[in-house]
Amino acid sequence: MQFINYSFASLVSFFGLLIGIFLLRIAPDEQKPLKRYFILLRRIILILIFIFLLFYYFSSIFYLSSLVAFFLFMVLIEFKVKNMPKNSLITSSALGILFFLSSKNINLFAIVSALAFLYGLPTASLIYNKKEKNHFTVVINNIGFLIMSNVLYFL
Repeated sequence: MQFINYSFASLVSFFGLLIGIFLLRIAPDEQKPLKRYFILLRRIILILIFIFLLFYYFSSIFYLSSLVAFFLFMVLIEFKVKNMPKNSLITSSALGILFFLSSKNINLFAIVSALAFLYGLPTASLIYNKKEKNHFTVVINNIGFLIMSNVLYFL
């Protein structure tokens, strides 16, 4: 896969975060009642990404064991929602690594790209605060996805 296609896919996947901010700016009253559903949706999407990667890397023991360890790391971070802005840089960087791992198979890459896009929607809805107008902070805290996924392409 060429770098321009890969980087464009990572940028489009990152736009899920920006669309989540935009949707929350339109309907800010929905943030508090839907908070537990956003948390549940993030966890479901994370598990789906893991399941698809697991089925693809099932034949290789090395990749399988490292993927399981990495998933456990992501789950530990994900279930610690109280410090969301601090953990979002780590979580988005880890999602960038999973994004890179999926680039070896174009079908898996399309699935993980779409799930990364969908992961950004509830993430932005959980972190963004309209009173503080912290949209720039939300983007900076999640820029690790773009950096990690594009840096790993060259390694």
